[in-house]
Amino acid sequence: MSRHPSGTVCWVRDPTDAHADRPAVVLAHDTHPFGATDCTIMCIGTSANKYQNQYTPEVKDSHLKGVSLGKQSYFMPWALYTIPPGAIRQGKPIGQLTAAGEKEVKKALISNI
Repeated sequence: MSRHPSGTVCWVRDPTDAHADRPAVVLAHDTHPFGATDCTIMCIGTSANKYQNQYTPEVKDSHLKGVSLGKQSYFMPWALYTIPPGAIRQGKPIGQLTAAGEKEVKKALISNI
């Protein structure tokens, strides 16, 4: 199984159990010390903007290349999970964050501190 670089946008088996699948951003897989068994992700959701006390930046088309989410979506910086690489859905679209997308993810992660 190939390892995904940081910034990969993919569909995963939903670790929150809210849906069967959900989009996520890979934060660490190819550089993860246990990448054969672990992949760290940040979830993306369609209703995360309802959490008024959290910074939930919108995922814009300018944040993505090679993939489109189809619905208005938001980065969920509090929804960080370590999943098995097998939870990344094969046969689903996979893309990458742009530089603007990477900057937004970093801002979102820093907002948790």
